[in-house]
Amino acid sequence: MTVRLSSPTLPVVTILIVCADEGRREQLKTAIHSAGFRTISANGLDAAWTRTDYFDFGAVVLDHEFRDDVAASAFRQRYITLGFDEECRPETLAIELANLFHRASELVQ
Repeated sequence: MTVRLSSPTLPVVTILIVCADEGRREQLKTAIHSAGFRTISANGLDAAWTRTDYFDFGAVVLDHEFRDDVAASAFRQRYITLGFDEECRPETLAIELANLFHRASELVQ
């Protein structure tokens, strides 16, 4: 599944991925990159907050493991935040981000 960008001149949006599982984090990075985004990742909420001091993020993707954490609710107040559960496919999340930022012109399977 590939997402084609609607315009090559769109500014690059950086997405912060917060996920403790390295394998899942890498799958998310790959899928989100393929949708035309830059990614920065963190394996926990403390590391994620540190990254907010140095980068501007268009959105934050939070793993289901952090759903009930107090720091996660602080992210939701400050950033566009997408959460995902264990069954969520990385490609589905990438498509949601592309639609959110009006980057998907068509989906090719």
